[in-house]
Amino acid sequence: MDDFAASETGQTLLQVLENVNDVITVRDAETGETLAVSGAVEEMYGYTPAEFRELSIADYSAGPPKYTEGRAKELISEARETGETSFEWKAERADGSEFWTEINISRTELDGRPVLVNVVRDITERKVRELELERRDRLISLISDPVFTFDENDEIDYVNDATLRLTGHSREELLGSHPREVAASGDQSMEHLEAIHDLVDSEEESIRLEGTITREDGSERTIESHMALLPPNEDGSFGGAVGVARDITRRKRREEKLERFASVLSHDLKNPLNAAMAQLTLLREVEGCDNEYVDTVEDLTDRMAEIIDDVLTLTREGKYVTDPERFPLGDVVAEAWNTVTAEAATLAADGELGTVEGDRQRVRRLLENLFSNATRHGGDDVTVTVDPLPDGFAVADDGPGIPAEERDDVFEYGYSTADDGTGFGLNIVAEIADAHDWNVVAAESESGGARFEITGVNGGTPPE
Repeated sequence: MDDFAASETGQTLLQVLENVNDVITVRDAETGETLAVSGAVEEMYGYTPAEFRELSIADYSAGPPKYTEGRAKELISEARETGETSFEWKAERADGSEFWTEINISRTELDGRPVLVNVVRDITERKVRELELERRDRLISLISDPVFTFDENDEIDYVNDATLRLTGHSREELLGSHPREVAASGDQSMEHLEAIHDLVDSEEESIRLEGTITREDGSERTIESHMALLPPNEDGSFGGAVGVARDITRRKRREEKLERFASVLSHDLKNPLNAAMAQLTLLREVEGCDNEYVDTVEDLTDRMAEIIDDVLTLTREGKYVTDPERFPLGDVVAEAWNTVTAEAATLAADGELGTVEGDRQRVRRLLENLFSNATRHGGDDVTVTVDPLPDGFAVADDGPGIPAEERDDVFEYGYSTADDGTGFGLNIVAEIADAHDWNVVAAESESGGARFEITGVNGGTPPE
């Protein structure tokens, strides 16, 4: 038989194995002598059958620490004693390249002679996939947020430990289940799945969803999930999805409190204040009462109205950004600067600022407040600079700056060093940044003035 190099013993067996695509070797069970090698060995190992018969196991094994001839002989001895064994082995080709094999060894007799039949299969592609999955699972296990995937049938097929902690369910309970089984609302779950499936025919790569789940103990948690498609099936149909979730229960409760607070301000405080301001107008215009006492009351009511407006702004701007858009930061900087009333003030935008993903109106308000802070403390002729950062931007001025010991306090409610300040301007800046999941810190500019660095600005494109 031309495709085999073999001794005279075993021609019958070799004829049976002639059409097997895997590499077949036959060894004497007692001496280890190689009696036959299939022709497939040349494509897999790069040796002719005759050459392969003369090699030791070490010659075609990857070597220390795990793939040595000594370890191979231990496994062969196991097959000799038990009748069969199977294991994975890292092999080496004639050209020195390494690859993975799966080896199945069976003991049999050939013309009364005990032999070991070795079937060697190249499993390199499978091992590469397995190693990639292991690395993926290891990386995902380090992510603090819950990560999960479900298959083409919408059945959960992977959850990390953070998902178990979030849901309170065991891995066994979640795997193979449908997402609606942990959703507080089955209808909402189906709507979300439909939106995820719609990504197949959409230009969007991901989608953000918000919903409520029921934990194993019956308690409910509000979560947001960022979902993306897994590779499609061969026919292009839905092949599953991966999601990263975040527990936003506390944030939603905070937003609800802000809503109630805003309602109190709008109705219980602002309405009576508006009525009082109207009475002051009547007092001046109808009764002709115009003196310093009326002026003082008017100043106080204006001040109260300004504070209420700032607090209402704070409640609105502190809500988490759920529908961000991408826009050029430079355009919004220009729009915000147009609101500056200090005519002698100068804006210097240092280079291309790139694009930002967020709520355009709130980012404009953030910049307006920073510009207002600069002119309020730096004077009408202040110079304001907007610089790009690797993951954000900075707004600096050449004013008096902020003492180092006070920089952590400037974002707190009520902090202000200006007589006419409400103490909410920079707090609103911090709330807007937090609503975007950005960070903002106060520092010193090159000229000794104030510098505010906004970082963690993801989703846009950095300046070139």
